[in-house]
Amino acid sequence: MADDIDLANDLVDREVSLALNKMRQHADQNKKGSKYCIECGDNMPAGRMKLGFNLCVPCAEEAERKKSLFAD
Repeated sequence: MADDIDLANDLVDREVSLALNKMRQHADQNKKGSKYCIECGDNMPAGRMKLGFNLCVPCAEEAERKKSLFAD
């Protein structure tokens, strides 16, 4: 039983590591996001714009909330 749990933990660790590496690669490309939130039109914070985001924090949180409502 512990072996199955260890394998599952290893899989999760590997997936998280891959996702973080992907995010770091995108940040390293100095990709610029939108100057304005594409949902509400407010000015995009400089940090989010530099990381390539197109939604402000409140709109991103709302999008995630809506997404979780329709998740399987």
